[in-house]
Amino acid sequence: MNTYQLFLTAMRSLNHHKMRSLLTTLGIIVGVISIIAVMSIGEGAKDKVQKEIEGLGTNFIIVLSGSPKRLAQSRMSGAYLTLKPEDYEAIIEECDDVALASPGVQKIRKVIYEGNNWQPMIGGVNEHYLQIRNWPLVAGRFFTKYENRTSKKVAVIGQTVYNELFDNQNPIGKIIRIKKLPFKVIGVLEERGKLPDGRDEDDIILIPLRTMQRKVEGIHNKNFAAIIISAKNKTRMNQTASEIRSILRQQHKLKEDEDDNFTIFTQNDISQASDAASAVLNILLLIIASISLIVGGIGIMNIMLVSVTERTREIGIRMAIGATTQTILNQFIIEAITICLMGGLLGITFGILIAKIVGYFLAWPIFISIQSIAISISSSVLIGLFFGYYPAKKASCLNPVEALLAET
Repeated sequence: MNTYQLFLTAMRSLNHHKMRSLLTTLGIIVGVISIIAVMSIGEGAKDKVQKEIEGLGTNFIIVLSGSPKRLAQSRMSGAYLTLKPEDYEAIIEECDDVALASPGVQKIRKVIYEGNNWQPMIGGVNEHYLQIRNWPLVAGRFFTKYENRTSKKVAVIGQTVYNELFDNQNPIGKIIRIKKLPFKVIGVLEERGKLPDGRDEDDIILIPLRTMQRKVEGIHNKNFAAIIISAKNKTRMNQTASEIRSILRQQHKLKEDEDDNFTIFTQNDISQASDAASAVLNILLLIIASISLIVGGIGIMNIMLVSVTERTREIGIRMAIGATTQTILNQFIIEAITICLMGGLLGITFGILIAKIVGYFLAWPIFISIQSIAISISSSVLIGLFFGYYPAKKASCLNPVEALLAET
């Protein structure tokens, strides 16, 4: 018998036990669904995070006060601010690859407008901030270099602040109070949504840096929590970051054996960290999916062994009329592969459907890759081949006379 005839024989046998064949494939179906859904949703999530990282700014580099060990403390409490105005000036003057830069400080403060109040992040930045962040306005304007230098009390608000304080009113020209100081709203930022770490990027009010330092905080310390930078060339971001590090170490008079008292991140660093985390998560999920496939394969082997026992007389008859040992072996292997392949195809169908549904509710792009489909089909065939071989070998090794005498 040729392969096509063996396939037809296998299909007739499976059709004779429809429910058993379907239940046998469940493990394969679940495993393949996991592979398709995990890879598709994972690629969509990766693309979404990558777009959010790109949305941080144009060729974005950020320098934070404090070493990595003290980073959390410096960001949350504002203590240990190691970045000075002289550092900012040195970066602008000495690093030719820097296009724009903005120092900044930020604090959570209570804001009041008429009867409404809210506690957003207040960010003190300079006039280049929106250009570096590539962050458009939906209304009004941003403050100017003159307004920053003269400590004007003007503010640009994020969408969350707008929704909480103004309730669809036009905020431009309205007066809000930050620490009882009146600020005139001159602009509204475009909605950005959540950052990769889950923080609401729209829950912010931007004011001139000098206004923040002199009037809101009322402190003599002119140091910064961060300096954000836009590099001229995306391909040279790592070299630019290295040059900035050298400039700051020189500014801070650090010895060779001393650690940095600042931390530098680039968009490339954030992207690589995100990709690494996604890769680890995908591997863990694929391992779980593989376990489902193995369990499904064991189930198929058990059913095939039962099938060999049930069809002992049929096997004897086939041998009696000339079927070779290899033919019997091939027949049962093809049956096992066919079961797994059917389960794989059903799993691919349901996996794509589940991935689309999840993508719809999470508002994520979903990418159904040829790679995931190829992995699913090849895994199904290999599982059928591996777990179907032992029952097939057992069937092919039956004694024809004993098989013919077996009870039906």
